[in-house]
Amino acid sequence: MSSISRTLWLLLLSGSLAAPVAQAMEPLRVAGPRLDDPQAPIFTSFTEATGIAVALVTLPMDELAAALAESAQHGVEPPVDVLMVVDSGTIQGQVAEGWFQPVESTRLAERVPEGLRDLAAGWIGYATRARVIYVNPDKLAWVPQSYEALADKRLAGRLCLGNGRSPYNASLVSSMLAHHGEAGAEVWGEALMANLAQPTGGRDGELLRAVAEPGECAVTLANHYYYLRMLASDDAEERALAEQLELIWPNQQGEGLEGRGAYRNVAGFAMVRGTPHAEAALRFLEHTAGDEVQRDVAEGIFYPVVEGVSDVEAERQLGEARMDAIAMPELGRHYPAAVALLERLGWQ
Repeated sequence: MSSISRTLWLLLLSGSLAAPVAQAMEPLRVAGPRLDDPQAPIFTSFTEATGIAVALVTLPMDELAAALAESAQHGVEPPVDVLMVVDSGTIQGQVAEGWFQPVESTRLAERVPEGLRDLAAGWIGYATRARVIYVNPDKLAWVPQSYEALADKRLAGRLCLGNGRSPYNASLVSSMLAHHGEAGAEVWGEALMANLAQPTGGRDGELLRAVAEPGECAVTLANHYYYLRMLASDDAEERALAEQLELIWPNQQGEGLEGRGAYRNVAGFAMVRGTPHAEAALRFLEHTAGDEVQRDVAEGIFYPVVEGVSDVEAERQLGEARMDAIAMPELGRHYPAAVALLERLGWQ
């Protein structure tokens, strides 16, 4: 072997030739809700590990949806390679529209729990959030311990709920449909409407404030991270309001549905159908399930999908809780019926 051949062989073994090849690849195009920082750790760590740059696509969602629909129907190149996906019902609708392509990965199949992914449909979860009950114990003589208990007449005139068009509320109703059937979920929903202290509406943060402040609102539903943000706020008033609230992890005790655990939803990433950068897109999806990204998730306000990579900050502050094991694709299949039920209930 000549000295030049020997040098090339040593460079290949050391990986020194791999970086220039990777760096010559076109950037991976990523889009999604609330993605606006190309220097976010999830992207910079991917580039450091692979040499593949990330370019954020910031098209308005309606334009992006139209472009992905065009790509799925007519085979033209899509404007993005990877799409961030949020909410089981929304994901199921995007899958039905043909936006994504199947993913084959032993690593993802092993690391991401089955209920938090659908590789055949082209997406995986990388973080979850729980939708839980909050009460002001100073306003109540009795505190509900389950989603079903929100229908109890003892909460008449004390319950405040957000907009029924919110995917978070619609997907929670999807879970009630999955567990109780259409008739049972409708009876539950009618009882919720009868317990309202005010017309439905408002964002989670607004509802938490209403429960904490003087007034009729004493119980609400909100995602867990809004409470964490209140607790960590730089605003002393906001922190004081958080201290008036008590988080109730629903459905933690008992057998069957009573102890099924708290409802959770998912955020993740999907491989876009027709991407010319499928290999890089797969590497990115696998990256999001890696230890480094999952540790970042665990140290923030969400829950990681891969267990055991790090202590979870949300668990440290809010305590450990049992989560409903229902699969996200199963929730998504009930989403259209949930939207129809919300309309019938007048939960708008």
